[in-house]
Amino acid sequence: MNDLNQIEITVVTPTYNRGHLLENCYASLQMQTNPRFVWMIVDDGSTDGTDEVVSQWKLERKIEIEYFKKQNGGMASALNIALDRATTKYFAYIDSDDTLSERAIEMALEQLRGIEHDDSLAGILALRTNPDGTVLGGKLIPKNITRINLPRLGEMRIKSELIIFFKTDIIKQFRFPEIPGEKFITPAYIEYKVGEKHDFLVSGDTFCYCEYNDDGITKNIRSIIKSNPKGYTMVKRQSYELIKGVIPKSKHGIMFIAGSILSGDKNIVKNSPNKLMTLLLYPLGWLVSKIRFRDI
Repeated sequence: MNDLNQIEITVVTPTYNRGHLLENCYASLQMQTNPRFVWMIVDDGSTDGTDEVVSQWKLERKIEIEYFKKQNGGMASALNIALDRATTKYFAYIDSDDTLSERAIEMALEQLRGIEHDDSLAGILALRTNPDGTVLGGKLIPKNITRINLPRLGEMRIKSELIIFFKTDIIKQFRFPEIPGEKFITPAYIEYKVGEKHDFLVSGDTFCYCEYNDDGITKNIRSIIKSNPKGYTMVKRQSYELIKGVIPKSKHGIMFIAGSILSGDKNIVKNSPNKLMTLLLYPLGWLVSKIRFRDI
């Protein structure tokens, strides 16, 4: 394994009862052409023996692993622990069912070093892909765009999933809100926060492969939103405020209203960043809250 002083990237995986999926992620990390990373696993109170599996991997000493187990509290609290503990120059998070391409760390470090002294850039951003190489979400970032932030992606209606390698000193300025009674808020919360002051360098390289599993977030997104409406509404409020253009802003406004209704907010217009538009969109937001989530 590496001298700890040589490690440059912390790769974080929050996980809960997905020890059976971590094996593929572990295998892909062993194959990295550049080993200057640490894999930080934050176990959100798993009861499936994840701790025993990881303990065995640590004994193998094939890659540097840090493992922290916490009381079950959700992804937001797990990522906050990772942010508190990360000491490397760069920081990325991947899901337990993700795998990295063999040159992912090597390519990321090459590109990150090129923007190390550009304070306007918070890191590099790339699209996640299916194992066959097609983009998750289906829409590519135009090749003429070399730097972008999350609000701009929203304006372009690019819903493809992302992997981001952050400069740690920038992402450490933020934390995820931990909401009583809720356990999930999308990482987009911090990505929007960073995007208020910084762009990301767009990379066309393939860093991360992902498959949708039956117990994953993507396939269960509606039930996750209904169980965590306040966290969802926080993120939608960000996008509603920051995204420009009538059509994309209206779409995010409708979902902000729907999320606010699910949250039981009695002051939706007052709490909106766009009060007049919210009044106009309210009937559509109400309709979406009743139709999209009625069977969940």
